[in-house]
Amino acid sequence: MTLKEKLIQEIEQVPDPLISQVLDFLLFIKDRYIEEEVTEEEHANILASLIAYESGDFLTLDQYEASQA
Repeated sequence: MTLKEKLIQEIEQVPDPLISQVLDFLLFIKDRYIEEEVTEEEHANILASLIAYESGDFLTLDQYEASQA
């Protein structure tokens, strides 16, 4: 039996409130794992892109295509 199968078997035996907590924990450690895979430079670029996007500093698809012609 694989680890995934063992985890699924355990999840099937617990009440829903506990499943909710397990899911929250799993999502937390998954996010932390993903963050560790991103370099500092990549993180800075992602943050800068997000800030630019939220401030409306982006091209529409039509604008981008026009700039490529």
